[in-house]
Amino acid sequence: MTFIMKIDKWCKVAAGALLFAGGVALMTGCNSDDIDEGAMYTFTGNTVASFCEASPELSMYYTLLERSGNLPLLKVYGHYTCFAPTNEAVQAYLDSHGATMEDISQELMEKLVYNSLIRSESRAYLTDDFPDGALGQVSMADRTVNVSFTTTDGTREVWINSQSRIVLPNNEVHNGVVHVVDAVIEPTDKTLIEVMEEYPEFSLWAEAYRATGMYRNMADMYDESYVNPYEDGVLYYNYPDWQPFKAPDKLKLGYTIFAETNAVLNRVGITSLETMENYAKRYYGEADLGNYESEDNPLYKFIAYHMLDRRLETNEFLYTGTLTTTAWASENCEYYETFLPYHIMMIQAPDSKADTGNRINKRSDGSYVGYSSARGWYNIAARNGVIHALTDMLVYDENVMRNDVLHKRIRFDFFACAPQFVNNGMRWTLTDLGGKYGGYTVTPDFCGKYFSYNDAGTCLLWASEGWSAFQEDEINMKESFDFTVRLIPVPPGEYELRIGYRAEGWRGMSQLFVDGAIAGTPVDLRIGDKPNDPRVGWQKDSETNDDGVENDKLMRNHGYMKAPESIWCWQNNGTTLRDMYQALRIIVGRYDWRSGYGEHYLRVRSVDFQGREFSCDYIELIPVDLIKNEDRG
Repeated sequence: MTFIMKIDKWCKVAAGALLFAGGVALMTGCNSDDIDEGAMYTFTGNTVASFCEASPELSMYYTLLERSGNLPLLKVYGHYTCFAPTNEAVQAYLDSHGATMEDISQELMEKLVYNSLIRSESRAYLTDDFPDGALGQVSMADRTVNVSFTTTDGTREVWINSQSRIVLPNNEVHNGVVHVVDAVIEPTDKTLIEVMEEYPEFSLWAEAYRATGMYRNMADMYDESYVNPYEDGVLYYNYPDWQPFKAPDKLKLGYTIFAETNAVLNRVGITSLETMENYAKRYYGEADLGNYESEDNPLYKFIAYHMLDRRLETNEFLYTGTLTTTAWASENCEYYETFLPYHIMMIQAPDSKADTGNRINKRSDGSYVGYSSARGWYNIAARNGVIHALTDMLVYDENVMRNDVLHKRIRFDFFACAPQFVNNGMRWTLTDLGGKYGGYTVTPDFCGKYFSYNDAGTCLLWASEGWSAFQEDEINMKESFDFTVRLIPVPPGEYELRIGYRAEGWRGMSQLFVDGAIAGTPVDLRIGDKPNDPRVGWQKDSETNDDGVENDKLMRNHGYMKAPESIWCWQNNGTTLRDMYQALRIIVGRYDWRSGYGEHYLRVRSVDFQGREFSCDYIELIPVDLIKNEDRG
């Protein structure tokens, strides 16, 4: 008898047990075929632990919770999401590992338990909260939890890591929610190359990936040299009173690979390493032919341009919160540097909500490269990365990229510069001061070359939907800071550099440097924090005779710009940042980077001796030939 056949009986037994214990059971809709209804849940006087104890089909899981020492944790207040496997699922797990309930090792038992639990500071996940992709919180085993959906006979099914189907969702308890699953969640321990080589459809790409040797440096999950220096892993800072800012316990690594299947490669005549190299010559030159491990070899460059140094599931490429307006879909994009040094790809949202799937390197004619939307062909998980199958060929065409795709205003969040913020779950993570933590912090060298600061500085990372920040988050540098951020690399050209921020009285004065050279006089981020500041010259568009056209020119003469119209804020009853006098862009200067691809750095040093801060919100780089006709987005 399958678990589905047992489910109605089990619901009645569990409900009876809970009522007998004095709880209030509302186990409505226990038919697992109706899991798309969303209303199928249980709210009781129970905890995660007592719910599992009272459920006969979870008895083996409960025993493992008890023997692993986790019951006390699951009996107290908290926000837990539990994917509890049935007895049949636990038995199948034991059989596959040659173990029994009597002789299961501590390591195997802890893997089962910790992979089934998510502990959050603020929320538990109901199925209505599930994205098609990664949940915002990792499991207690520090592994990504992926969600996908299928439809069988008109009924939606919810899958975890493509292996465990939720058969009884949304059992709400005092300290979280329990989702019953029909298979133990067991993330793979295989590397990206090992996972890819299991797919016959990726055999050509996997062969090339191995031939380049790049896979050797993409196996680790953590940078073992990192040590959290703070007691209890927390920095306490007086902001606005003594608030705890959490430092990462580990420095996690992550990777993303976009890969063409054999079918896509075959369409352009690629059937071997030799034909792949010959194809790549069109875009990457003819240096070191046949030497696939050479960074100058065209096949090496072809593979390198498909890989990112941050793990990104399908729902993590772009910001999806409320602080970017849907009217400016063209501005909802991100820029990611690939393993081909200084060469970026642009990932952009669909033009409308009716469309699905993000666009890679979308051209002005509307064409783009997409990735598969078929379940099992995106978010293909390895232990430290993910693979997405492409539906077309992905190349860095110099002419197309420089003169079309990337010939635009490039705006990026400070958080986007360093992969460490993404891989360690600190980007787009709400950390309002009312929660347990005021936000995050990192050590001066946590992000390596991408973002670093001096020992006299303090780095505070936080995010809020209620603040007028681009994409919710903001880096605040405090005390006697001197920090450097590596800008997202752009194609050779002449650019204007700007910094977006919100003027406030608690900000301070800083000297800017670009590529080591001093950039003008010190900037004061307090300027503009009061209305009608003549040093800025800001006027509301609706209060001018020409919708702000001349005011824009006046502000540029003062070295300022209004904030973008494409960013929405919930402050002031909801408005765009362009309508907020404190939301500004400061023009740093123009820079001639036509000599070639390379690194560019922004350094900011405090010249304010009262411990005031510098706000790191977003950066813009725009080709100077586009400034005259620039839109307000």
